[in-house]
Amino acid sequence: MLKLNNYDFEFDELFEEAPVTIDIRLKHVNDLSIDIEVRGRAVWILSGEYQELAYAHYVLENYDEVKPYLQKAAPFSYLTGFDLELKEHNNEWTIQSELNTALLFGDETIIDQLSDIADSFKTSSVTLLAVFLYDQLLIKIGTGKKLLQTEIQEALTEAKKTKDKDVQQYILPLIEAISALVSNDQSLWQTSIDKVIKWHADECKFGDYKNDVNGIMSLNALTMAKLGKNMHGWVCSTDSLYLPLYLINE
Repeated sequence: MLKLNNYDFEFDELFEEAPVTIDIRLKHVNDLSIDIEVRGRAVWILSGEYQELAYAHYVLENYDEVKPYLQKAAPFSYLTGFDLELKEHNNEWTIQSELNTALLFGDETIIDQLSDIADSFKTSSVTLLAVFLYDQLLIKIGTGKKLLQTEIQEALTEAKKTKDKDVQQYILPLIEAISALVSNDQSLWQTSIDKVIKWHADECKFGDYKNDVNGIMSLNALTMAKLGKNMHGWVCSTDSLYLPLYLINE
């Protein structure tokens, strides 16, 4: 069993109860007569259940079971993150789980839907502009839209002047990775992913990810690795259990 952080999956309870929960919530989603708030709650729960099952199998080293659950999570991650009626009220930090899951494991329909809203993308609240600017860049580059150098520079400038440890150690390298993808700078791309994974590992040991299921994988870093592979044929050399690169292989 992999030791990634201190999150307690309660495996027996999870594997027993998750199928029941999923069955009930799928019925809620598909029943248009049910109140919209109940359906919205259902897509949020489904996204979370499928992701937790994926992460549990990863920790148990059942590697073949991981990607199918994340692919099942993707449409519900999209709905809870971006659907006009069903979405949760995500801020610039919390939207990243839904966005990365959709980008990494969503089908062409989901990517097209994200592309359609890329230019009008907003979150319910913004506390740190640098993080929001990163989100904007991510949704655009992740859906194949052309990024302007001015957009990238604005995000870099804002991140560099933001006096926040997580922005400096995490968001800034992610923006630099996007800049590297656009400028075809493989060295910067690789270095940036290394920095993101170091931050993630430290958070799992000492910070907010210590008891958080989202600490099991760095989806932001995995998206950067996938984009490098798809756009340039680059192979990420970062060696970390927090970055399961096999998931981005076809």
